[in-house]
Amino acid sequence: MNIVRFFCLSLFLIAEVQAHSLPGISTIDTLKPDVVVAQDGSGLFKTIGEALLYVTNSSSHRVIIYIKDGIYTEKVSIHRPNVTLVGQSRKGTRIAYSIPAGNESISRGVLNIFGNGVVLENLTVENTYPHRRHTFALYGRGSFVLTKNCDFIAKGNDTVALWAEGGGYYYHDNCHFEGNIDFLCPRGWCYVNNSTFYEVDTRAALWHDGGKDPNKKLVIKNSKFDGARKYALGRYPRDSQFYLISCHFSDSTENIIDTNAPAARNEEFQWGRRVFFYDCDRAGGNTPWLKDNLHTAAGAPKAKDITAKWTFDGVWDPESTAAPQIKDVKTEAPYRVVQVVFSEPVTVRGLPVIITRKGKTLKWTKTNGSNVITFSALDAGDAPLKIDVQKGSIFASSASTSIRYANLRFPKK
Repeated sequence: MNIVRFFCLSLFLIAEVQAHSLPGISTIDTLKPDVVVAQDGSGLFKTIGEALLYVTNSSSHRVIIYIKDGIYTEKVSIHRPNVTLVGQSRKGTRIAYSIPAGNESISRGVLNIFGNGVVLENLTVENTYPHRRHTFALYGRGSFVLTKNCDFIAKGNDTVALWAEGGGYYYHDNCHFEGNIDFLCPRGWCYVNNSTFYEVDTRAALWHDGGKDPNKKLVIKNSKFDGARKYALGRYPRDSQFYLISCHFSDSTENIIDTNAPAARNEEFQWGRRVFFYDCDRAGGNTPWLKDNLHTAAGAPKAKDITAKWTFDGVWDPESTAAPQIKDVKTEAPYRVVQVVFSEPVTVRGLPVIITRKGKTLKWTKTNGSNVITFSALDAGDAPLKIDVQKGSIFASSASTSIRYANLRFPKK
């Protein structure tokens, strides 16, 4: 990128950040995007791939890419952590590409996630390959992935396959999943709420890899299942743990099958069948396999306690609204640089400053993305008084359902 091009892009970025909130944005109504993608040329870039190349660097602060409506016929890979892709509208912003599994690179899907903390919101991802084989729409090895108000569509297997090494953490809210066998197939911990599922054939809809750790689980709450013909709700190819809470099933839905499970437990089947239902119903009348049995799960959890935080064993709470807190304010020798230590990694927007007790202004040094942000040198005999974000903001970097702005009160000494 030449200097003139970079200068023009920088000016455009500043204008976008200062503009009013764009329509169609939900969780970032009060937070402007860093980059806008638009096929008509009204954004910084015309493709999502170009935008991702532009923001790729070694920093881990959250970057928000707003995508205007259009059909983006491209294969997208996200390697940077803490990237948010937000579409202008769920149906209007479509990433659509035809790609079968086979002799593919590591990026097997239409949208591929390799960085942690990625957020997808208000968009559709569709694998348009017409035949029923492995056709990944959303694929990835990243963890702490959050999707909200999204459609994931394919005609084949493994529509949404998030497979972090050793098992990852995935959160889906108000989404639609559609495909053939195993079209939602997480490895590790996965929480789904208020979503819809549609099986296009007669195969099993759900699959879960819960091996190596008995706490791994797939939890689905307040969701609806349907299919073109009679289909199995899921299958049991290895150790799995399913929780289905307050879900509705069409009369084409059949029980989770485990006919391939061995008669005796082995390395792949250490904990036996673990399929738990509570407050579910099926059109045409309930069947014995659908009866409430949540009380038989490990620890006998109550339905009200089965939350995202519970699902992730307290490792991650994407629904938290708690503000990051300042834990310490330190002056580091020998240059007397001021370090503000937060309770978790934060993202800095704008140009915050520290106001000192003597009324001086300390500039932010542009360090970003960690739990420590630094400011310029403090004079001897002076002390930090407060942070002034001016027209910017400081908020949690982690993937969350809402923006969590930091509490900027300095702790009492």
